[in-house]
Amino acid sequence: MTAIRSLSVLATAALALTLAACSTPQEGGSSSSSGTAATELTEVTLGLTYVPDIQFAPFYVAAERGYYAEAGLDVTLRHHGANEGLFTAIDQGEEDLVVASGDEVLAQRAAGGDLAQIATLYETSPVALIAPADGGIADPADLTGLTIGVPGEYGSTYLGLLVLLDEAGLTPADVTIQSIGYTQTTALLTDQVDAVMGFRNGDAVRIAAAGTEVTMLDPGSLVSVGIAAPDSSDLDAAAQRAFIDATLRGVEDVIADPEAAVEIAAEYIPGMTQQAKDDAAAVLEATIPLLGTTGLTDEPTWAAMADAMLKAGMITEIPEGAFRN
Repeated sequence: MTAIRSLSVLATAALALTLAACSTPQEGGSSSSSGTAATELTEVTLGLTYVPDIQFAPFYVAAERGYYAEAGLDVTLRHHGANEGLFTAIDQGEEDLVVASGDEVLAQRAAGGDLAQIATLYETSPVALIAPADGGIADPADLTGLTIGVPGEYGSTYLGLLVLLDEAGLTPADVTIQSIGYTQTTALLTDQVDAVMGFRNGDAVRIAAAGTEVTMLDPGSLVSVGIAAPDSSDLDAAAQRAFIDATLRGVEDVIADPEAAVEIAAEYIPGMTQQAKDDAAAVLEATIPLLGTTGLTDEPTWAAMADAMLKAGMITEIPEGAFRN
């Protein structure tokens, strides 16, 4: 998650009948059913970041309930290796689609790539500045002189901090930015920093569970987790649309019954103890208010994000065609 590495996720109103026999869920498994000939399905490989995680519940649900197969797709959910770049496999043609945040897709395209975000699964970005509730931080202007932990000076969390500072008329020189890796919970709980940039449906949940009440500031102008495809993809527009629609059915199922979603995800996430299921349920509870069920990308938000990235030097120009609805 950048954003999606720690975390992120989404629908027709009508429920469809589940196929009688779904494939056994497993890492890299297929969503096709034994009742549908494999030759009749369009093969699709989706890249998911790093390890299996509850943030991918909509995809697990759509696969387990046969929504992809009903849409004429034989979907492989492929988690990346720890040493693999986010876009390495899709750039090499080993994946057809990849889950990424809007800023990641825009940066790839601005660097000469051909990815475009074809669906956005969050209506609201989970990126937030997280601080103890008693820390006196009520708005971005209160950040002056404070030490703020970020995973690094890259990605959606760093961009979110820059947006917050800009909203208050501040610059990075007005605060101390400390790179802490993905240790937001520990860094905040041990007073290494005054606040951290993280995710309200991940880091904030863990910090609160440890007994520290938190306050959060939400940067606007961020397009969060979505599905991206290269312009050069062999997967035609109809198949891409079918994949999005099936995934959105999974999103709506997660929203309607998060408890069932956790149980399905447990079949895809190795070693989920009851405590891990409880933790996953808390993450979903915080995630559901952020999700969208249309898959649409908000154009003004995308434009504002692009402007912020340009101003921050994350991109040198704003490319055309980086998202499409």
